[in-house]
Amino acid sequence: MLIKGIYHEQTGRNDLARIHIADLKQNIKILQVTDSHITEADERDPEAEAHAKNRGSGLFYKETPTGESCLNVFKKTMTMGRESGANGCVLTGDIIDFPTWKNIDELNHVIKGFEAPVHFTPGNHDWSFPDHWDTTAQQKYYPRLDGLTNNNPSYQSTELCGVRLISLDNSAYQVSHEQVEFLKQELAKGQPSLLLIHIPLWIESLAPDVIKQWGAPIMMATQHGWTNEKRERWKVEGNDPSTLECYELLTQGKSDNLAGIFCGHVHLSHTDSYREGRYQYVTEQGYTGGYRMIELVKA
Repeated sequence: MLIKGIYHEQTGRNDLARIHIADLKQNIKILQVTDSHITEADERDPEAEAHAKNRGSGLFYKETPTGESCLNVFKKTMTMGRESGANGCVLTGDIIDFPTWKNIDELNHVIKGFEAPVHFTPGNHDWSFPDHWDTTAQQKYYPRLDGLTNNNPSYQSTELCGVRLISLDNSAYQVSHEQVEFLKQELAKGQPSLLLIHIPLWIESLAPDVIKQWGAPIMMATQHGWTNEKRERWKVEGNDPSTLECYELLTQGKSDNLAGIFCGHVHLSHTDSYREGRYQYVTEQGYTGGYRMIELVKA
């Protein structure tokens, strides 16, 4: 049933989301990739060489499809998306494992070869190094992402074939008042929209899998499950008022033209509604070959 012009078809597939939207100008296909954790470094970031070796040839190397680099897996996924005729691509964070210039150069090179618009949303790894993840790291390395985000990693939007793609960087588990106001303004335009974030919105049915995987409820606007020890480890002090305001806007407020939320972060696949007729899609990690094709279909 179309609920205010939008219907989510249950495809039963982790790699496919199909959303029917009334008055859509045309059918649209969008590739979503998240959590590719590319681990390249060179002499421009000498302090990152150990990270590149330990995480690239160690941690992630063990889980890539054929023991290849995370970069090669990302390239193959993007090539598949281009050859499938995708109208665009959304990258929802942690595409790079740390913000070395080599990682950023490689990412830009692949994006340029996609031959369709690519929309980038930061994750916590995109602006931090494994031993430096806090607000000072974000302030220091955020500018390196300017070229990927139209000079504003915090929030941005673009239009693709009549659909508005809205990005909010919630990679520190919070969103600011300024970000919430931006989201309201974008939604007020009335276009069918997708929200692209890195960290999933709290959904009760998602919590057990996340806690099993990570030992903590690492979601945005989490309702329960934190301990003081886990908050200190993950650097999540609580829910800011602006974060709760955003949660209320998405789950109860004037956001009916938001067709869906697409995210990653937790390295698993999950699909469920966050309000009646509106679904959040958490997509599998890219370095193991995961992706999701988003099909927006004229209703």
